[in-house]
Amino acid sequence: MTEDQQTSGQNLWLLLVSLGLGLVVVVIYNVHIYNVRTENRGKTVELLRVTRDIDADERLKEEDLEKRALPQQYLGTLGNVVPGENLKLAIGERVNRRLEKNNWLLWDYITDSGAPKPSDQIGPGNVAITVPLDSKMVPGDILRTNDQVNILAMFGDKGALKTYRILRGVRVLAIGGMTDLGKSDRAKRPVRGPKTYRSITIELPEKVSLQLANVLTHVNGGCWVEVRRTGDGNRADFGIIAKELKELADNPARPLPGEMSGGGGAIVPGGRTWE
Repeated sequence: MTEDQQTSGQNLWLLLVSLGLGLVVVVIYNVHIYNVRTENRGKTVELLRVTRDIDADERLKEEDLEKRALPQQYLGTLGNVVPGENLKLAIGERVNRRLEKNNWLLWDYITDSGAPKPSDQIGPGNVAITVPLDSKMVPGDILRTNDQVNILAMFGDKGALKTYRILRGVRVLAIGGMTDLGKSDRAKRPVRGPKTYRSITIELPEKVSLQLANVLTHVNGGCWVEVRRTGDGNRADFGIIAKELKELADNPARPLPGEMSGGGGAIVPGGRTWE
């Protein structure tokens, strides 16, 4: 009986010691966390932030960047942001993707490590859509990526055909499925684009993209483009469906029997063979 009491007392003592040690560990941990938070509280770091929307391949200017103070405790959540002290190093660097105003400048945005994708150049709220073209009417190598074009097509029956400009001033992202045809990283000079192709990829707001899809169901024949002069200013009617085609933009045509099946060329929805 006495031995059992001694064993029970020893176990109780060990339990109390374990609880005491656990309490000490918890107290030390909380004190450490408190000290870390107290140490960082009030400390700030200067980081670089973008002051305007910047397109891919542009070089940074001093007015494109600003130093902004940020609590140091948030620094680890932002990625490899360029510190304010490196402003002079960032000026003159070429960005490898489209940057939006008020974004933090990351080292990945001005180095090859960012691995930019072609889709990075699509503006916020926009989409890229491919438009088939009549291969006999393409403008050849005068057209380059980032050029602005008008898209035209004919509408109506054989006895009353009329040409309309469906869209004006849309930006070309790819030609024949290829991007960045106007640049040569090795020679740093323009290279020749393709002379023949059957499509271009353009940038449009999501709503306008749907309207264009509806309009194309009414096209008779194929589309073609007009290349606009570089540097011409934007107009109010850029990137929107022509007023004359508003009804067609809201009401897609029903394809004629057999027109959506495969054949010897790309099929024009609601129209004839693209060739």
